[in-house]
Amino acid sequence: MQKMRIQVMSGGPYVVSGGVPLKEIAPVQTLNGENVDWHVLRELEETRDLYALCRCGRSSDKPFCDGSHASEPWSEAETADRRSVVERANRIEGAGGIMFDDESVCIGAGFCGTRTTNAWELIEEDGEEARERVTAMVGRCPTGRLAIVYEEGTEPVEPKFESEIAVIPGGPLWVRGGVSIESADGAAWEVQNRRTLCRCGASSNKPFCDGAHTDIHFDER
Repeated sequence: MQKMRIQVMSGGPYVVSGGVPLKEIAPVQTLNGENVDWHVLRELEETRDLYALCRCGRSSDKPFCDGSHASEPWSEAETADRRSVVERANRIEGAGGIMFDDESVCIGAGFCGTRTTNAWELIEEDGEEARERVTAMVGRCPTGRLAIVYEEGTEPVEPKFESEIAVIPGGPLWVRGGVSIESADGAAWEVQNRRTLCRCGASSNKPFCDGAHTDIHFDER
């Protein structure tokens, strides 16, 4: 079976191969407007072995590409830091473990805190309850900004995701489960369990989302 991968095309879309499942997913909020979980809105269609997803934000068939990227110039260059997460991220050591914080990929999704606490406070607290809470917060963040290890030298504690792409309404493409992402120059980006790709065309951290869709009021229709 062909490897699941996403290829960034120079000046064009993301070409997805290997039969990567595609669905639409949205946050679950409390009555206070806090994002606390995710739920599936719909399966977009039967999985195809090969399809192209819009990267410029102009397609009339979103999330799929309709060739609109060729209509006029747009800022398509990949500008994201190619170093590994460990090299980029801030390291925070606390009673609950070690948390890595890679601010460069933050999109302001809001899963890292509530009205009463946040991941940075919880990592400092001792006890199993605090550890479970911070681990859950970290795992719900779609971008992979935050990662947690309980002991030095161990692997990050990650939620188990099937390999798939989740379209967030009005927002990015959430690539889950370690799907390979390859740059337009053929180089592979570091494989992660959670990554978000820009689909509005306005990110300054392409191919990854930086939250610019909020600033430009991205219309995905």
